[in-house]
Amino acid sequence: MIFVGTDTTKLDFALARLAAAANVDLGLVIKQEAGNLAKTIMQITPPTGDKTSGGDAARTVGGGFIQKTKASGLSTNAKKQGENAIKGDLFGGKQMRKEMSIGLFQRIGKSREIKPKRERTEFAYIKLGNEFDNNKRIAIYRKFWRPNATIFEMMNFHKRYRNNRGRIGEVTRSKVGRWQVQDQMWVSNQSANDYLKFVQSKVGWAKAGFASAALSCGIRVPSWITKYASRSGRVQANFSTNPYVIATTSKNKIPNLQRLVDGAFRIREKITLSKVNAILVNRAANLGFAKISSSGVVEYNKET
Repeated sequence: MIFVGTDTTKLDFALARLAAAANVDLGLVIKQEAGNLAKTIMQITPPTGDKTSGGDAARTVGGGFIQKTKASGLSTNAKKQGENAIKGDLFGGKQMRKEMSIGLFQRIGKSREIKPKRERTEFAYIKLGNEFDNNKRIAIYRKFWRPNATIFEMMNFHKRYRNNRGRIGEVTRSKVGRWQVQDQMWVSNQSANDYLKFVQSKVGWAKAGFASAALSCGIRVPSWITKYASRSGRVQANFSTNPYVIATTSKNKIPNLQRLVDGAFRIREKITLSKVNAILVNRAANLGFAKISSSGVVEYNKET
């Protein structure tokens, strides 16, 4: 089990100051800011969305385009980014150095196995059936020729080659005698489509660990994340006397989760203190101790 914690002293102090400065119940402040904190963590947890200020279109894996929008880790753009990354890992098309990746799985399509001239049980000989390499013959590891692979078989193969971030790098090669073959499973189009749908449906799981906390504080969370909220996270909250929010996330494999949590706390600390300062400045101005220009510059009155 991995425990992730952080020092909440600064944020607690900032929240107490905000409640006092705004003259509102601390429970309301805790509810609002705890929800914003959970939202911030989900925003900066991958996928975070393709970002551009100009709304440019970016080419996706396998063809087509995705319209880039303003950065938002809770947008449909972020969901599509996650699905697109999965498609690239599984079936190729993502940029790897100067070449495009081939992916961990290969769709068989019209390719078929042919009987070898010599009996070599470790190899399967394949006649390619695509439009570019029609009639070309290649040899692959026989164990990689799995026309009717099940989701369970493909999942086990997938897990074998994932790194600690859950991603696939360059497809490795296995050496058999003087031959080298790619560690790439060949599957039917139906098996490929079923497994792609299965893995893409899990996009949002990492963010969902913090969705329960956000929802309990009245923050709206998109359905592609909330569908996993009850399985990925728990929350205990009290917004009356001695208010608190305790959130836990389980089965979360986010890389550098501690860094994300610490970063979210620092962001909310700054925002909360800026709210306190804004309230105090406006109060000072209303009491005649300062004046604020149209551009927002605060000028404090000098003692006479």
